[in-house]
Amino acid sequence: MSYLLSFDIPRNFSTLRVRVFRELRRNGAKKVHHSLWKHENLNFLISLASLIKQKGGQAIILEEKMIF
Repeated sequence: MSYLLSFDIPRNFSTLRVRVFRELRRNGAKKVHHSLWKHENLNFLISLASLIKQKGGQAIILEEKMIF
């Protein structure tokens, strides 16, 4: 099962933005769109989403399910 992380980090939080992108790449996440990333490890995405929210950003995690 794959999951999608969608997030929005304010532009003035560039340090957080770089940290998130590096963590995603380091852990093998696949970039689907600008701020939409796909990964199989739900716990990893939850921890990253929590970090984003704690630092003032917005994040949601979706379960990938192909319909058509």
